[in-house]
Parts: sequence; structure tokens; C-alpha cells
Amino acid sequence: MKQTVSIEKIKKNIKNSGFYLNCKIPMGYTIGFPVLQIRNDCLCIALPYLKYQTTGVVDKTLVFPIRYVIWLELPTEKIIRYEDCEYSEVFRGIDFDKPVGYFRHDAIRQYDKAQYNQLYRELMEAYDKVINAILGKGEYLPEDERKLSRLLQLLMEPSLRPMYKVIDPDFYSKYLGKDEKHGI
Repeated sequence: MKQTVSIEKIKKNIKNSGFYLNCKIPMGYTIGFPVLQIRNDCLCIALPYLKYQTTGVVDKTLVFPIRYVIWLELPTEKIIRYEDCEYSEVFRGIDFDKPVGYFRHDAIRQYDKAQYNQLYRELMEAYDKVINAILGKGEYLPEDERKLSRLLQLLMEPSLRPMYKVIDPDFYSKYLGKDEKHGI
């Protein structure tokens, strides 16, 4: 059987790569929700980095804008692009030192930590299924894409959606743009 791709493995591999260590993303930044994109007939994945800051108040963890993005080609995980969004024209005017929202947003406040973690694992599994189907390493079912979209819409902080829309309007439209609950 063909080797399958795993989001969690990709995140682990990039964190341990020489590139990551040399690009000097400051401590405290974490990978947000990946973005999938087809570039020149190749599947690519963007790993956006942002930071959270606890305040000591429940549901008031500060969410900061996406600051860095590392693009990889799949399945090789070859790094094809790195961007510090502070120096990108499309993000001009964003204060990267100022929070844009809070974690946990209204749609997920009903879930305790274990329930949220389960939903997050389901989302990562949905990414894996879609990625592997695109790469011809698994069965494609429309329900897999719908599940990815539904979970992404639920779990993503609404304050980050505009940045995801700029990073990739097609991904945004396909997976996030149908969310009527958040007025998008």
C-alpha cells in the first residue's frame, strides 16, 4: 500500500527541520489550521503560524494575527515558500503585536477541553483523508470534504478568517465561505 500523508507528521517534521530552525520563528508561535492549494498541478499546504496569549480569564486567551506562513509541496514536504506577513503588501496595516480576538469563540464555548481536542483530531483526520484522496492514496468521498469544511468552520476563530481569505481565496471559498452562522 502507498504511504499516506498525515498533517500531524507534517507538523512534526517541519518543527524538527533545519529550515524551521533557521527561519527563526519566535518561540510561542504555533501552527494554525493548514491551507490546501493546488499550484502547477501539485498539492501544496500552507502552515500559518500565530500566537496565543493567556490572560488568566476563561475564554479570554488572546489570539494574534497569522504572522508567518511556510508552504510545502506534498507528498515530498519540500519547502517552496516562506513568508513573514508583516512585510507583505496584502497585510499592510495589520498590527501583528495587537490581538485580533479571543479563544474560545462563541461557537465552541459549549465544548470542554476533551471535546474540543476530539473535534480537533477529527478535523486533522479529515485533512488527511482529503489530502490522501487528492494524492491518489485513498478513497475520495464528498462527505470527507464536507466534514473538513464543517469542522474548520466550527473550530476556526472568526477573527482569523479574513487572513485565511487573503492567504488563499479559493481555499477560503471552498471550506470557509459557506458558513452562514458567522456572516461570511
